[in-house]
Amino acid sequence: MEVNRPANPSDLFSAKDLVIVITGGGSGIGLAFASTLARNGASKIFLLGRRLPPLEKARSDFGHSIIPVQADVASSSSLSSAVQTISSQTPYIDVLINNAGVTGPTHTDLYNANSIDELSQMMLSQQEKWASTYEINTTAVVTVSGAFLPLLHQGNVRKGWPAGKRTIHKREKVPEGIDADDLRTSQIVTVASISAFNREVTAGLAYTASKAGAVLLGKSMAHFLAGWGIRSNMIAPGRFPSEMTAGGQMEFGVDKVPASVPGRFEDMAGTILYTVGKAGQYLNGNVQVLDGGRLSVMPGTY
Repeated sequence: MEVNRPANPSDLFSAKDLVIVITGGGSGIGLAFASTLARNGASKIFLLGRRLPPLEKARSDFGHSIIPVQADVASSSSLSSAVQTISSQTPYIDVLINNAGVTGPTHTDLYNANSIDELSQMMLSQQEKWASTYEINTTAVVTVSGAFLPLLHQGNVRKGWPAGKRTIHKREKVPEGIDADDLRTSQIVTVASISAFNREVTAGLAYTASKAGAVLLGKSMAHFLAGWGIRSNMIAPGRFPSEMTAGGQMEFGVDKVPASVPGRFEDMAGTILYTVGKAGQYLNGNVQVLDGGRLSVMPGTY
């Protein structure tokens, strides 16, 4: 380890020249990512969402590196169309951020049941909403990642990494214009939730289970994509202002957070810059918990 080398924060925590895709990018955490990455050098940020106006507003607010793409990640035809649209504008991407998510059916009233029959009915209610929750929060982690895999692979090839599956992780060459010290390979970042590690039901059983599934899938992808040089990392946020939390669909407040405040923009901005920057190039299969200490005071899943 060369301890005398300079450690320049503007180099370590930068999105300079990266081509990035963000799903669920029109609001909340996805929009915070878009804002941060656009202002820190990303060359193109394809912002996916079901509603076009918020995506267009993001472009107006944060600049022309933001490229709105209307898409529904739960629809195979819509996803395919989005990939075609993006492929027509870039031959590769460096980072895919799986951020699209929904709360699904709420079950916080489970704790207020006064009889076993009442509790039974609460558990049986809203069954029809489980499928759509899993479709967006869990299944889409795999389908969206799979759809963008060829572009992620080309992101590696562009930097001189071997095409195809490999057993030795060594560059064939360092192409002109590529920093030889930049060892970042393409990566998938999946936004999960601390609900994945929490026994207490703060939103809904479907949400909790779907986010736990997203974490496991993210870890599994880190394993089976290793031979292709594509990394998979996860971010598990706690309480951050968003459309979901503003709607009162997630019950715990800041009184249950040791930091005594909800997460701020700066917290999320710093995390994503670390994850996509050179500082995070050694991350793979990692879950970054960003919760102000909330998991320290709640019953965990293990």
